[in-house]
Amino acid sequence: MKDEMNSITETPILIKHLTYFFAFIIGTVGLDSQAFAIFGVLIVVDTLTGVIRSIRIRGGESFTSLQLTGGVVSKGLIISVPLLIAWAGAGAGLDLTLVAKGVMSVLILAELYSILGNIHAIHVKRDVKEFDAVAWILGKTREQIESYLKTAGGDKTEDGQKDIKK
Repeated sequence: MKDEMNSITETPILIKHLTYFFAFIIGTVGLDSQAFAIFGVLIVVDTLTGVIRSIRIRGGESFTSLQLTGGVVSKGLIISVPLLIAWAGAGAGLDLTLVAKGVMSVLILAELYSILGNIHAIHVKRDVKEFDAVAWILGKTREQIESYLKTAGGDKTEDGQKDIKK
């Protein structure tokens, strides 16, 4: 019983320290910790409304812990995208902070869009077709990075040598 009490009382301390750690990490690359906090809250709200949507439309049997775990892992990966962009830029000697902030802004709007879609589906009691904004954002970001790499690296000949066009 005493061990259970210790773990319960230590949990808020752990959360506090993790919050400080993430705020520090986010701040070191010039990103706004408030935007990350808002993004985190929106992800939680999207997850909750998604669960309610699933149960309301398809019944309680449609909701499984495996789906929830998969969704949480997916959201965790999505929240890391702006941070990874900023870190990669810092590591490559490029200032990609503006790109990371732009991606963060669009991801925040995509989460809001998803929440509104969940609320709409809950209200009308049926699935509603949605545009997958997050997949679109990730695809466009990837295309931009690929375009930059091709431009920065130049075209290469078949033997791997750089083809310098004059």
